[in-house]
Amino acid sequence: MNEFQQKAAKLIFGKTFQEKVSDFLTGNDLEGDSTTGFNIDKVTAMKYSAVFGCVRVLGETFANTPAMLYRKDKNGERKETNDLAIYDILHNEPNSEMSPFNFKEMCMNSLNLGGNSVSQRLLNRKGELIGLYPYVYDRVEIHRDINTKKLIYTVDGKKDFSREEVLHIPGISFDGIVGLTPIEYAASAIRLGISYEQFGVNFYKNGANSTGAFKSPGVLEEVAFNRLKKELKTNYTGLKNTGTPMILEDGLEFQPFQIKPVDAQLLESKYFQIEDICRIYRVPQHLVNKLDRSTNNNIEQQSLEFVMYTMLPWFKRWEDNVNMQLLTREQRQAGYYLEFKADALLRGDIASRATYYAQGRQWGWLSVNDIHRLENMPSIGEPGNIYLQPLNMGKAGDIQTKDQLKAMTEAIYNTILNKNK
Repeated sequence: MNEFQQKAAKLIFGKTFQEKVSDFLTGNDLEGDSTTGFNIDKVTAMKYSAVFGCVRVLGETFANTPAMLYRKDKNGERKETNDLAIYDILHNEPNSEMSPFNFKEMCMNSLNLGGNSVSQRLLNRKGELIGLYPYVYDRVEIHRDINTKKLIYTVDGKKDFSREEVLHIPGISFDGIVGLTPIEYAASAIRLGISYEQFGVNFYKNGANSTGAFKSPGVLEEVAFNRLKKELKTNYTGLKNTGTPMILEDGLEFQPFQIKPVDAQLLESKYFQIEDICRIYRVPQHLVNKLDRSTNNNIEQQSLEFVMYTMLPWFKRWEDNVNMQLLTREQRQAGYYLEFKADALLRGDIASRATYYAQGRQWGWLSVNDIHRLENMPSIGEPGNIYLQPLNMGKAGDIQTKDQLKAMTEAIYNTILNKNK
């Protein structure tokens, strides 16, 4: 920035550009600011767009994946079933106030902001599970009873629940029991990201810095200076006055200039903070609309990696805890277990799926009905259950000897030769 621009910046902001940046880096410009002063809780964290985007992607992706109940027989064959209450709870009605989507999304939001998801088990008079009601993570305090050594879940500092009365899903944890709060451990990164955004808002909120400054051949008298400020505010600022020609007097000149955030590397720093938040939540950057490093060729691969390395661990965490806490030992021994159906998320593009189905059909490990089920299409009936195999292949274990193959080849050759005669 040249000397004239420095003076103009000081006139607008009361400080030079370097002074403003210095105050930002030392934190002096944040004193007394309610937005950045600076306890990071769920509300403050979600005001940062990168955190909001990551939490939303994880919550909606998880909520959009159905949780299926299976039963495995003695031969290891499994089939879908719906004869336990947990199926109806996760598919139709977790409680009287939430849809299954909202319930799972809310639980995931608690995990990604507070590290724990705690839901009260709703029971009927027979003591049977009929629903789940989740609590926001910061309403629940988890501690161990001094006498019984069992976990106690205290809601709003008033009501205590035992481990048997809740479904508790912990996130990443030091002790394997109580999850760590992501926004607490990522507080510095979130705080810095909010600081960049707040600095940008404060620096540009006047709207005058990006247009220019007035240059006078002499010193303006106080009356003339105040009249100029009043004229600018009344006739030349705001959307309704956009494009209005400006009238200048007494040799006054308007010199346009622009102070870009990139001058202080604010733009790059803000991008880095977005990457940092995505790294914490293990979310690909293109899913929060940061596309500067994404192409049409690598987005699909990144999306598959998101499912494999981000969502599948979450699914497994939920499956293990639900199977352990909500299914009885007798039900587990009978072969019941819950599993999230992530097949749809793992699908590639239509050309890749067509190749996969063609190979499966050709080599005999997919039938027409199998393919229809994978594509959520109706069965074509009994003919669709037939499996094919190439003609040059026999049954497993039925190996032809070299002499047998030679004799078969000669017989086919002789048959064709006799027909041609």
